[in-house]
Amino acid sequence: MTARRIQHARARGYTVVELMMALTILAIGVSGIIAMEKVTVAANQHAKSLAVASRIAEAWQEQLAADAAQWNHPSEKQNKRDLDSDTTWLKLVDSNPGKWVRPQWSTARQFGAAFDALGNPISESGASGTGGAGATLSQAVFCANIRLDWLYPDTAGNGLIRAQVRVFWVREGMGGTVNGKSVCDPGASPTNIGQAVTRYHFVYQTAAVKQQTAI
Repeated sequence: MTARRIQHARARGYTVVELMMALTILAIGVSGIIAMEKVTVAANQHAKSLAVASRIAEAWQEQLAADAAQWNHPSEKQNKRDLDSDTTWLKLVDSNPGKWVRPQWSTARQFGAAFDALGNPISESGASGTGGAGATLSQAVFCANIRLDWLYPDTAGNGLIRAQVRVFWVREGMGGTVNGKSVCDPGASPTNIGQAVTRYHFVYQTAAVKQQTAI
């Protein structure tokens, strides 16, 4: 009788409790996979944003180096060029020494502070620039600030400026700026931006630009 009862119990298959336990284990495993996929997607997006922001910072350093090429030796007599009249952004070193500033858009350079998701510059008005037709500042994803200060003043004709660039973008789940404006709005205070470390991701680069001596 005992052997028959065992065979009969085995023939009945799984009980409801066993099925529920199996489904619970399956659900836990699936939820773990979904959570891991979310983390992977977020990590990939952050890596992409970091790469774009780093390239923007490098592009800004190249622009400042090109700006320095217009900064000639003050002893040049003909076609004299100087920091204030012939540079686009380096002249900010005298008006805002050691302070983070939002650089103005340069129509001649087609370059400025705001950039779209692919790292293309967006003009102040959205009427020009390479950020795409009709791109506006409200569509900016990345923003650049610069900070300039003297290493060696140009009084001796051997000027050297430390040029710092920071590129920032909004962290996932955060929106706007600390004063309610878009990520690269001209009204957003660079000081407030720098203090909002929980709201933004930042990339920093530092270089030195030298006064171009006369030929």
